[in-house]
Amino acid sequence: MTMKPPEIAWSRAHNFVLGLNSLQQGDSNEQPVYQGCKAIHNINTELETVIIDNHAFPLTRNETDYDNSYVCSPYTAYIRYARDELGLLKSRKLRWLMRGVIVMAAGLLRLGKINQTVSVNNWLFSTNPLPKWQDKTVKALTQKLIQSNPQHSLSIRSLNCETDGALMQHLAANGWIMLPARQVYLFLPDEKGENPPWWKRNNVQNDQRLLRKTPLKRVEPNQHQAQDFVEIERCFNQLFIEKHSAFNPQFSAEYFKFLHQQKLVEFYSYRDETGRIVASLGMFTQHGVLTAPIVGYDTHLPKSLGLYRLLMATLLELTRERNLPLNLSSGAGHFKRQRGGQAVIEYTALYVRHLPWNQRWIQNGFAKLLNRFAADFLQKHEL
Repeated sequence: MTMKPPEIAWSRAHNFVLGLNSLQQGDSNEQPVYQGCKAIHNINTELETVIIDNHAFPLTRNETDYDNSYVCSPYTAYIRYARDELGLLKSRKLRWLMRGVIVMAAGLLRLGKINQTVSVNNWLFSTNPLPKWQDKTVKALTQKLIQSNPQHSLSIRSLNCETDGALMQHLAANGWIMLPARQVYLFLPDEKGENPPWWKRNNVQNDQRLLRKTPLKRVEPNQHQAQDFVEIERCFNQLFIEKHSAFNPQFSAEYFKFLHQQKLVEFYSYRDETGRIVASLGMFTQHGVLTAPIVGYDTHLPKSLGLYRLLMATLLELTRERNLPLNLSSGAGHFKRQRGGQAVIEYTALYVRHLPWNQRWIQNGFAKLLNRFAADFLQKHEL
């Protein structure tokens, strides 16, 4: 008797890869995504699917690409984006010191080919929730990826001890090293299904009152029209690109529309009296964890409208209703802590044991330095 092979759960990952490559390339084959195309303007990577435990996951592959967004460039994450963030440090002396450290690290990381990596489960968002892979799966995926990518390091972003503690242990047991990346904020559900403690915070309830009283019209996910995504792109760019960093992924209106049509992201927006969208939130839910990789608002409007508070109130309301953990990413630390966000260090896992000795030496050394100093630094300065 011939046994039927297990069915592969292509699910959203395969549609994501095929759809994004089609947007970038004008076809539906799994081909490299080239920089400057219309879907994501500042990403240059090869994008494909990899099958792990009969489930498909997106995988990115890079060589150098030092101008890439940080979502597929470790060099940008630890060097170029970090340089952009120096302005958040209050001490001028510390800023100068860190600038010197970054300059020295930049040369070493280029020499160590830090960007020559394949990243598993990379949805090209700031936060990519992970499955609960067991030790057997970690062993298998490590060997599989080494065989198909013998000259690349292996990387997995978006790990933290609170939601991924067991997975981090399995990775470490199989030779992966952990690199502290940033500080993120979690809003965890109540174990009994009741209102979580953070919901009772004064700031949270004040935001909910703002949500009830706002004159703006809320737009549910199924109420968005094609032309709305041009305005959503404008809102996103004003907040994430112009106000923060050009190394954030520069998503296009066409890409937002694709995410909406594929039901990969749920968009909640707000219109003013003219019908124009002035604030928007995009929710990505994966493996039972909520994230909000897309947040934007018209930064030229009066602060009295409380547009950011409005979006966060919407997100926390939905988080409470769904009783799921929310990973609210990094940034705006004071705001998030006031509302009960739990600060945790996020890590990137890296596997380099199969690489030449000089690359191993540099990347292992960099990881040791980060683990010795970076976590405390990120916590102290709320980065």
